Formats: sequence, structure tokens, C-alpha cells
Amino acid sequence: MAYAEMASIEAGLQFKTRAGLTVETTGVTQAVENHDMNVHEVVIVEGAGEGSKYLHNLDYAEKV
Repeated sequence: MAYAEMASIEAGLQFKTRAGLTVETTGVTQAVENHDMNVHEVVIVEGAGEGSKYLHNLDYAEKV
């Protein structure tokens, strides 16, 4: 699935990042116009930095 092409995403979806963190989507999306893509806000639910939020290109994560 091409998450970078999605203008919005459902909150509560869980993914495993390449770094091994388990993250959950918050439902917030931001367009990166220079790269013609979208990134989605996630919160770390398991792993280093638990509770921290950041923007992530979910095309580089595996849906759990």
C-alpha cells in the first residue's frame, strides 16, 4: 500500500518500523510538497522513546 500517497489515515493502526519500534497512527497527516508525498504522525507504543510522537513515511514500515 502506498501510504505516502494517502491524504489521511485512520487513527489506531499499528506498524513496526525498520528500527524495530512499534508505533500507532494518530490520524494526523502532513503533506511534504517538495517531495509530493504525505507523512503521518505516529506515537511510539513499544520500544525506546515510548510515548513520543513523530512524522513517519509508513511506506517504510510493516503493518502489524
